[in-house]
Amino acid sequence: MKAARHPAGPVPRPRSSMDILSPTPADLTYASARQLAALYRARTVSPVDVARAVLAAVDRWNPVVNAYCHLDRALTLQQAADAEARWMKGTPLSAVDGIPYGIKDLLLVRGMPIGYGSRAAGSAQPSQDDSPAAARMREAGAVLVGKTTTSEFGWKGTADSPLTGITRNIWDTRLTSGGSSGGAACAAAAGMGTFQIGTDGGGSTRIPASFCGIVGMKATFGSVPAWPAGPMLTLSNVGPMARTVSDLDCLLQIMMRPDPRDWNAVPLPRHVRPPIDTLQGLRIGLHLDDACSPEVRAVILAAVAKLADQGASILPTELPLAGAKDLIQAHWEAGAAWLVAQVPPERHPLLDPGLRQVAGKGDQGSLPAYYQALIGRQKLGEAMLRHFAQFDVVLTPTVPVLPFEAGLDAPPDAATRNWLDWNPYTYPFNLTRQPAISLPAGLGASGLPVGLQLVAGLYQDEWLVDVARRVEDCLQVGARAF
Repeated sequence: MKAARHPAGPVPRPRSSMDILSPTPADLTYASARQLAALYRARTVSPVDVARAVLAAVDRWNPVVNAYCHLDRALTLQQAADAEARWMKGTPLSAVDGIPYGIKDLLLVRGMPIGYGSRAAGSAQPSQDDSPAAARMREAGAVLVGKTTTSEFGWKGTADSPLTGITRNIWDTRLTSGGSSGGAACAAAAGMGTFQIGTDGGGSTRIPASFCGIVGMKATFGSVPAWPAGPMLTLSNVGPMARTVSDLDCLLQIMMRPDPRDWNAVPLPRHVRPPIDTLQGLRIGLHLDDACSPEVRAVILAAVAKLADQGASILPTELPLAGAKDLIQAHWEAGAAWLVAQVPPERHPLLDPGLRQVAGKGDQGSLPAYYQALIGRQKLGEAMLRHFAQFDVVLTPTVPVLPFEAGLDAPPDAATRNWLDWNPYTYPFNLTRQPAISLPAGLGASGLPVGLQLVAGLYQDEWLVDVARRVEDCLQVGARAF
């Protein structure tokens, strides 16, 4: 495969819908959900036009980056035609009727096979059920483009798998997209779907969002219904991904609608904190430690300076993260052991060797040690609640390193191959259940995107998205059209 390197440069923000009088296919693939809905309402553009433009982007980029692993063009165009008919009659099902989206291949979609990124457990049979996210999007009339790639069962921070191979970064195809929702992030960045639905058990929406220059979120655990439950149980989340905070919010509102199948569901109270319209006086705790590479640090500090210029109060802090890696590892290894045990033994050789290694450690763990990890998680959550009382929101780099070589589990100079070692900032908030969102902070000196992570207290999801929108406006870093 020939590598493609995209030159560094300013990242253009989407044009307003009033500017798009004769939209090009690129305009349509990079338009926001609100812009598309306005064009549909005005009958300037049809959902079929948008579906065709997105499929053309898929034809161009998917052979290069491997973001989608399952496509059904006939279904995409049929759903778009159905949406067009509803808009023509003035009876759209929702504001996202006719908006294209992709969904990670760890989630059920009725009528489509699910592969899990696994040669050992993939199924060629169409699923009989929709996951909650797929069901809500179907009810809203959104147009499904396809299923996106993942690491096997989403077990690591990149998106290569034995089943679908390597997913590459649209910014530089020699590099990883990050993962495990790497296909989703790359598809959004390349204009292959306005909305993307991923999963996040340790950072799997936020890591690739950072590497691919988009927005990704893990909401408070239980606020986005999930079924069947993820193998990592209360670490596992289904999360929205998009090119802008506004689009992510639009998708999140749909995904948060209740589903009776989720035993862990926690309906969120609305507007726990009043919305903000300025960064003035906002107390931002800045966690920036020695794990951060110089290039990432420079981008984060430049972004923080802009926030301070808008009146935000930047307060350096050190999050209480001691022992967090051991805690996530104990949970992750136990979950992997259970997961691998569901695969027939004769098919174990087909599994990703790294996953088998993690599962083997889980098999060797003791029940008292696992219970101790549960107690440790409780204490971490309590410590984090006390710490967050000092701030309105905490800001960290999403990932302390830039995208590294595709096909590797870690940067070449990393001390270990363990993805937790190069990714210390995302998984703590899976342990504590807090809402966390990654959005573009800017480009490093090498021209690659860097993400910043904002984290709020439990159940402050809508408020956190509102803060992220203000930060995005301040930084003026938007979706790039390739």
